[in-house]
Amino acid sequence: MYGLNIYQSGGELAYSSSDVTWNQVAAFRVGGGESVVHHYPAIGGIEVMTLQFLINDPPPDRAAYSHTVTVTVTESEGVVRVGGGSEESYILVLAR
Repeated sequence: MYGLNIYQSGGELAYSSSDVTWNQVAAFRVGGGESVVHHYPAIGGIEVMTLQFLINDPPPDRAAYSHTVTVTVTESEGVVRVGGGSEESYILVLAR
């Protein structure tokens, strides 16, 4: 099992991050027109979810595009690729 396990003094499992909650792995900013790739060894082999928040309101005089976020998880790492958007965004990476 991956994640954080906390045991009571008698050996019983008191908390497991893999089945209780989503845990924040990272948060980062991506500018409009930028592309980034982040590697996270800690999320290899586990479930990953990303959220994207536009930092500013979409402009009224042109089309606004959010970034494409792609997550690839192998047994040894997780890779988050972000790009293709026209607007500045925050990306939140969660795992459990």
